[in-house]
Amino acid sequence: MDPMKVPVLKIPFDRDDAREIALELSDMLLEGRLAMGRNVAAFEGEFKKFVGSAHACGCSSGTAALEMIFRALGDGAGPEAPRGSMGSPGSVALPANTYMATALAAIAAGYKVILVDNDPVYFQMCPDDLARKIRPDTRAVVLVHIGGFITPRWGEIRDLAGLNGAAFIEDAAHAHGAEIDGKTAGTLGLASAFSFYPTKVLTTAEGGMVTTSDDKLMERLLYLRQHGQERPGSNVHGHFGLNYRPSEIHALLGLRMMAKARRILDERRGLALVYDKLLSGLEVVPVLPAGGHKPAYYKYMALLPEGVDRETVKTRLREEFEVALAGEVYAVPGHRQPLWARHPEYLAAPPEPLPNAEDCAARQICLPIWPGLTMSQQEYVVSSLDKVLKSLKKYS
Repeated sequence: MDPMKVPVLKIPFDRDDAREIALELSDMLLEGRLAMGRNVAAFEGEFKKFVGSAHACGCSSGTAALEMIFRALGDGAGPEAPRGSMGSPGSVALPANTYMATALAAIAAGYKVILVDNDPVYFQMCPDDLARKIRPDTRAVVLVHIGGFITPRWGEIRDLAGLNGAAFIEDAAHAHGAEIDGKTAGTLGLASAFSFYPTKVLTTAEGGMVTTSDDKLMERLLYLRQHGQERPGSNVHGHFGLNYRPSEIHALLGLRMMAKARRILDERRGLALVYDKLLSGLEVVPVLPAGGHKPAYYKYMALLPEGVDRETVKTRLREEFEVALAGEVYAVPGHRQPLWARHPEYLAAPPEPLPNAEDCAARQICLPIWPGLTMSQQEYVVSSLDKVLKSLKKYS
């Protein structure tokens, strides 16, 4: 049991879920229904309705979802790198402020990576920096919905991709159910990748999903996840593909999540409103939604005052107040990852300073936000944070 008065998170399964899952799992084991059966199909059907897309393709992880999309752009391109109009390996533009899976999936599919700085408000891809860096061989532009927010400038990013002949892709791993201007994450571009890792808004322990309304792309995704078989089980392989399949067990967990998805989102949004009020007047600056935006609140993000050491704040909150802050998104920006020193060939251009990404990485904190968190716990988190910051300021 977590000893913290306020733990990092609690996963939203309850006793009713456990009972129903156990009954269905028992039947599955006795009948031998473990792979690509009715639960996968049902989960895909429920998720595409939830998002509002024409298609949903389940897979083994959020990273797999991204890699499948990138491979599908090249008609299932195999180990040989796709070729852009310049005759060199194609490139994918993505924000430096993202989990490395976004970049690694593009590299695995044979592309080079363009790292774009983020805006200072929503910590997402900056259209101005993208306009400077996008290239004739750029095959895709990936917008990552950091923390479950959709940047109000997403349309500019989509238009820049379109003007340059690149696909506009969403990395929606944080953004299950996020909305902006009446549109839902997972429907803004050609395709979107979702993750169901345990920390996510909706979880299946492990697993991923691609959503798209493009029929041709969906055809490619289906054979890609099944070793390139156009007819699953045929043992005839007409394309390059790998095993990206989801399991029936993970899909079963997904169906339980879908039954309570709207309730989870409503609770997260309500918790965020409480934090918004509690932080008013403090030196911590929260990320607040723009008009017409309903974030998913995978994280409740805020910026510490300049010059404050985040690790000191986190350590004191944990040791003195038993408050555990969640991991940042992200503490090490993509262009500072040591991988590039070992493999510079994966980058479309040498790394350069990205001031917004670096400032965000240094100052960002994420307050606990999960279904079941009480108002008294939120008040305790904020008052504890305030005490730590005032103490640090006093002795600075």
